[in-house]
Amino acid sequence: MRIGLLGGSFDPVHKGHIAIAKEALKTLSIDWFYFIPTKNNPWKDTTVASADDRVNMLKIATQDDQRLRISPIEIDASGNGKSYTVDTLANLCAMYPTNEYYYLMGMDQVCEFHKWKEADTIASFVQLVAFNRKGYPTMHKNLDKYHFIKMGNPGIEASSTQIKEGHLEMLDREVLKYISAHGLYLDTMIKPRLSKKRYKHSLSVAKLTKEFAEANGCDPLKGWIAGVMHDVAKEMDKKEAKFLMKEYYPHHLDASRPIWHQWLSSFVCQTEFLIIDPEILKAIEDHTTGSTSMTKLGKCLYCADKLDPLRGYDSSKGIELCMKDIDAGFVDQLQQFYDYSKENDRPIDDVFFEIYRKYVKG
Repeated sequence: MRIGLLGGSFDPVHKGHIAIAKEALKTLSIDWFYFIPTKNNPWKDTTVASADDRVNMLKIATQDDQRLRISPIEIDASGNGKSYTVDTLANLCAMYPTNEYYYLMGMDQVCEFHKWKEADTIASFVQLVAFNRKGYPTMHKNLDKYHFIKMGNPGIEASSTQIKEGHLEMLDREVLKYISAHGLYLDTMIKPRLSKKRYKHSLSVAKLTKEFAEANGCDPLKGWIAGVMHDVAKEMDKKEAKFLMKEYYPHHLDASRPIWHQWLSSFVCQTEFLIIDPEILKAIEDHTTGSTSMTKLGKCLYCADKLDPLRGYDSSKGIELCMKDIDAGFVDQLQQFYDYSKENDRPIDDVFFEIYRKYVKG
């Protein structure tokens, strides 16, 4: 059997990984292609996603082609030492000595291959195959030194690092759904969309919402996701915001512009991050104004946003109350808002009074 191999963290797997595997199946006449997620990558200190999550994402990404498979040989290895390719290949060759292996790596790694542990031994175990990556040389002396086969593919542009920085287009849609549902990478994916101050606020609110949720019998992961994403559209371009409000939320167009982001953030979560959980989306839509149909998770987010310690006032008593009873904490925050607005002669949106009457006046 002719077997293609690609190792890596796959944190997460992206379109480029799948594209090069399918190209190898076609051009190298390979029977099967195996992705080998590493347990402890020698080139990286940590992974963001757990081994289970990384394997699950690989399963999703490869589900449409039965020739694409996943080898758990490194994930299932005993011990917590670094996963070295030479050891993995030695084990594979010992277990399946009749197979012919083709080990793929991008030109970024080809240029560094002489630094790999026992590079010469690796080259003796398998046929090495190099593929192009955008931004890296297409030729290097290591190609001849270690007898690589060189693929002529267009340079692969996708990278797991860029995905963590918000390049969602590099992900398979179903993989992105998994990522969003499990709260993976969201804290770094949103960073380019927000100012430094707004970003810190979002992470702080996420932490507090998670704590409120856990203390009040809600799903803490949903609380964290809602908190991270609640202001994702807060600093959206004004023209784009107005267009989207006209197109999708015309019944809220007359609302104060500063509160548009609660609906637009929900829209971005659904259309770009593919978040489909109705409880999370509802909490985000209610986090600024509240509503007469607040969920418990919504109350957790609403209160966390108002009581964020980074707002610069002592919110410890409100936080303590919310940790004990989020329903009471929510009522307290409504009352605090009402009293503050009256004392400072600030206008109050009409929608607030309906909410105030239901939850405060009963």
